[in-house]
Amino acid sequence: MIKVAICDDNELTLVSVKEYVDKGFSAYTDDYSINSYTNGQLMLQDNEQTPFDVMFLDIDMPEISGFDIAKKLRSDFSRCFIIFITSHSNLVYKSFDFQPFNFIQKDPPESLCENIGSVIAKLMEHMKQNEKIIIDNGSKPIVVYYHNIIYVESDKHYLKHFIQNQESPLLVRGSINDKETEFEKYGFIRIHRKFIVNLKFINFVDVKIGKVYINYNGTRKSLPMGNSYRDNVEKKYTEYLRDTL
Repeated sequence: MIKVAICDDNELTLVSVKEYVDKGFSAYTDDYSINSYTNGQLMLQDNEQTPFDVMFLDIDMPEISGFDIAKKLRSDFSRCFIIFITSHSNLVYKSFDFQPFNFIQKDPPESLCENIGSVIAKLMEHMKQNEKIIIDNGSKPIVVYYHNIIYVESDKHYLKHFIQNQESPLLVRGSINDKETEFEKYGFIRIHRKFIVNLKFINFVDVKIGKVYINYNGTRKSLPMGNSYRDNVEKKYTEYLRDTL
């Protein structure tokens, strides 16, 4: 269940935003709920009981602003996705202090529905990698998030899972063909008979020379791209950039 909260002191705007947010999420899942508030304090109280996964926050509100709410969330180490909605475009840079997922301008009103839908599309792409996977390397099961897996390499009858900020890969017995089917749902792509890569770590695809350049723990690393995979890699990576940037 994705728990969504919307907070705006203007009731008319709140009704519109809730309608657009509902429309945006319904395009991807039925497993979500939306709570709307004109009072930020009340929203925070409810969040303490059952934390929200996503918050759409107006910035300019009386008593407690959207920035105040975000500051409280971050001081409590909340992992909630914060999306600011405001008429004040000059506040966009200040909003970065609170690590928002995105920033939506209310004006012009006729674009609000489309803008909210676009942000939700990016959010759903991001959230699916927040699921966990259990990797059993023979000694003990290790739990990692899909978004922390950079790439998987086939090595004979084993698979090496290269994890973000870990020096050594996790080695498990398995088939890369089976792993391709499993990982495709989480934003990974097969680039070679031996490699599956997380799309979010790709920096550049060079179709001409057959290489995929990735961000490997702060350094640029190249992986080979098989001839039979080139067209699909270029297509999927272009779609990923269009949908997430």
